[in-house]
Amino acid sequence: MFAVNEFETCQAADADHTRNIRGWLRTGRRITKRCWWDQETINLERVFCQNSGACGSTYIVKLLNENGVGRAFHEKKPDLMEVGRQHYEQPMPVSKLVRILRYTRHDVFFEANNRLFSLTREIARSFPNAKFLYLHRDGTEAVRSAMSKPNVESYLAEYIGFRGSIAGPADLDPFTRFCHFWSNLNRRIFSDLQTLAQETRREFVMLRFEDLVKGQVSPLEDLIGQPLKMKTRPPVNVRPLRPQGKFPAYEDWTSVQKRTFGEICGPVMSLIGR
Repeated sequence: MFAVNEFETCQAADADHTRNIRGWLRTGRRITKRCWWDQETINLERVFCQNSGACGSTYIVKLLNENGVGRAFHEKKPDLMEVGRQHYEQPMPVSKLVRILRYTRHDVFFEANNRLFSLTREIARSFPNAKFLYLHRDGTEAVRSAMSKPNVESYLAEYIGFRGSIAGPADLDPFTRFCHFWSNLNRRIFSDLQTLAQETRREFVMLRFEDLVKGQVSPLEDLIGQPLKMKTRPPVNVRPLRPQGKFPAYEDWTSVQKRTFGEICGPVMSLIGR
């Protein structure tokens, strides 16, 4: 059975949703089609770019869009931030997640979305022919990017969703919390992709952000099944910087910051070959 919040999440994916009997019936028909009947759409090949944020997810989608790749989305609405976070904190029923993913992502060919970080195995269950790209960035640069935002605490709360254990204890400073956040997301993504590969032989592709922006896109081209005429594009900075400018590069961090990063993020850096 559909819970009210699940029904509303599905409705939010449609521009024409209305809160009346006609709107509810329309959504009900679409749920039936998208989640169960339309096996052709369910079995389409599609690519999900798993990432931890602040690592080029906007860049990669803009690159695809400018190369004419259709149905390529960055954090498609609804972005499922709450669903991903809740599933990380306390696993939700797989059948519910499959319904939500099939309904809200039925028209996706490519999506880069760090809010889906905990849903890799559920995405694979929802779409049997889905492929996965793991886009990752050097942790020191990801932390630096996040810490360069103005009003960083508000930014982290609003756009990253620092709640529960995902970013460590709430009383820690923003730098330490983002270290926990980066570590937890990347550990979860890598672990789930490895487990999926072992259980189903569904391989995944890893791509460094640093290689992506240099135009080394052959792994991406192979994955989407088409060449990209444009290999690079201008950098993407979607948020303004803090008044004092960018957060310092790693070599200018304090000894405490370097030690904190090493203790929290070091094991995951090694895990993903950094």
